Amino acid sequence: MQFKNITLSLIVLIASFTISYAQKGNPPSTNTQKNEAGPESQPSTQHDEDEDKEFKDKLKEQRKLELENALIRTRLERELAELRAEIERIRVQREAAAVKWELEQAKITKEFEQQVFILNRQRDKIMAEVSLSQAKLSQTMDRFNTTYTELQNHMMLLRAGIDQIRTEIDQKKVKKERAAYADGECNYLDEPLLPDGTLVLSDRTVTLNGVVTEWKANYITDRIRYFNNKDKKKPIFIVIDSSPGGSVLAGFNILQAMQNSQAPVYVVVKSFAASMAALITTLAKKSYVYPNALILHHQPWTFGVGNLRELKEDLERLQEIWKRLGGQVAKKMGISLDKFDKQLYEKASRGDWLEFADNAKKTKWVDHIITTIDDTAIREIPDRANYTWQKHMEEYWDMKVDANNVNASTIYLPSLGPKDFYYLYNPDNTYQLRTNN
Repeated sequence: MQFKNITLSLIVLIASFTISYAQKGNPPSTNTQKNEAGPESQPSTQHDEDEDKEFKDKLKEQRKLELENALIRTRLERELAELRAEIERIRVQREAAAVKWELEQAKITKEFEQQVFILNRQRDKIMAEVSLSQAKLSQTMDRFNTTYTELQNHMMLLRAGIDQIRTEIDQKKVKKERAAYADGECNYLDEPLLPDGTLVLSDRTVTLNGVVTEWKANYITDRIRYFNNKDKKKPIFIVIDSSPGGSVLAGFNILQAMQNSQAPVYVVVKSFAASMAALITTLAKKSYVYPNALILHHQPWTFGVGNLRELKEDLERLQEIWKRLGGQVAKKMGISLDKFDKQLYEKASRGDWLEFADNAKKTKWVDHIITTIDDTAIREIPDRANYTWQKHMEEYWDMKVDANNVNASTIYLPSLGPKDFYYLYNPDNTYQLRTNN
């Protein structure tokens, strides 16, 4: 690039000098002019002198220009020499740089070839190691495949053993589960009481235990409807293990369902039936009771809160309920309601007339005394979890029991509906109405 710039400068200087010299031109020769002039054309002396002076001035100017041109030429030659020297120096530098570059390229090529040689040796070494590793891997894989095959065979044997054990366990489970169920089918007898005093129950049973509440009554009445829809002839059994009675309106609901049922509804008492439960037992189409079961009849009672007018209305309503319920019991006994009231307080100062079932049969509270019950519907072994204190409290009293306070002395009964009364046997007066809290 530097050499090109110097050459360009030199060309510009030479061109400038040539143009300047051409513009000035050469003056005409004096001798020639003098020789060519004719004698007729000679000017006057003054005119000749002026021409000589002008010629001398031009000649002087020409010499001056020639001197300036000589100086310029000298300067240009000197500059040209310097340019040539610079060009030579640059050429030498370029040749030196080329030689240096060639030497560096040779060095780089040699180093590259040496590195390629080293890399080739390393490659050969790695390839040899890879071949050796592949051979070792192949040998290892052969051993692994052999071991894997042995393990698979061993696993197949283990699985076969496990499957056999599982089969045995399943068989034992099935056998155990099967043992929890009894063989046979339910017996549906039109006359469930056998001559030997055995009562045969089917799966058409409804359990009534604990306090008679509205939701228990709904459950019982729905079951009665279901059994009627299934078969309108086979007996339905309401089984009472133990019940102190409960809501009058809930009891009315159950009695109405019993009376409306096309299939006969029978009541079975195993242990205790009082108040509303005793009314359900006595007013059933047929009742079957163990001889040592207890039946208790008394007048209804309730909690009284309000002014005189409200209490009077509650008393009148309670008397009407007793007339409707107690009157039916008295009618079945063959006596008047007044006489039944009198006998209640003759038997107990509180009016709680309690009789064992064999004696209650004499008063027509129950219809049949049984010796045993053949419950053909029980085909599964009972679960112990259903026979706990908490379970009893939940089912008997319709209440949730705190596991940390199962011995609470006060039992909170469910709130009654409007105009409802508790027809409940309450000897210790510990029952309390459930509050909103």
